[in-house]
Amino acid sequence: MNKIPVSLLSGLLLVSTAGVHAGDDALEQRLQRLERRVGHITELMLEVQALKRSNRELQGQIEEQQHALERLRKKQRELYLDLDERLSHLQQGAAPAPATGAGGEGMAAVPASPPETAPVSSAPTAAPVTGATVADPAVMQAEYDKAYAYLHPSRREYKKAIAAFRAFVKKYPGSDLADNALYWLGESYYVTQDNANALKAFERVLAEYPDSDKAPGALLKKGYILDAMGKRSEARKILQQVQSRYPGSSAASMAKARLKHMNK
Repeated sequence: MNKIPVSLLSGLLLVSTAGVHAGDDALEQRLQRLERRVGHITELMLEVQALKRSNRELQGQIEEQQHALERLRKKQRELYLDLDERLSHLQQGAAPAPATGAGGEGMAAVPASPPETAPVSSAPTAAPVTGATVADPAVMQAEYDKAYAYLHPSRREYKKAIAAFRAFVKKYPGSDLADNALYWLGESYYVTQDNANALKAFERVLAEYPDSDKAPGALLKKGYILDAMGKRSEARKILQQVQSRYPGSSAASMAKARLKHMNK
């Protein structure tokens, strides 16, 4: 039997050992690459989680700002309502009611009797007729006063005011207070940010009672609402009409100020 030389065996052993070492090195390199990839993936996952947290925080901040904006809008509309109430006093030749709002907010106190009063006549033929019933001027005035009282700064029961003014306009469409009731119905909708119904009420004032002392305010509020709806071009036209139709009036001054603000 032939014997394998020792030198050959030694060479084969060295080659085998070198191959094993080469295989180990390749495996080590692969493991290192995998570890680096896993490290990158881990970093990416951490970044994604951080972005999610930041997104949640930003979303929370946005919601808070939206709520704050809604509160500011509501407050602004209430201030507009208060200003209208003061202007009503001035238009009637009376001094404006003193501010009673807490923290100097300047909310005016609505008088026990609203500035608009219907003339009381003893002649039943002068009163509007609803169905077969002749309206009693005193009862009609009391119903108007009740609806108007819901707008008092200490109450601000706008939903009740809406229901009461709607009922009044429907019940007494031909009364001397119908235009005022319809106007304050629009204001009640406006304060509650029901722009669509507010716009309808103010447009009815303009269409049905064009000579009413509430017409300037109704046209002004129509411009405000169109602006709030994003209809800037239409709003500008309406506010310009306020200035041209009612020059020198408080409504014209407010329209001028609003146009100036819109042009900024």
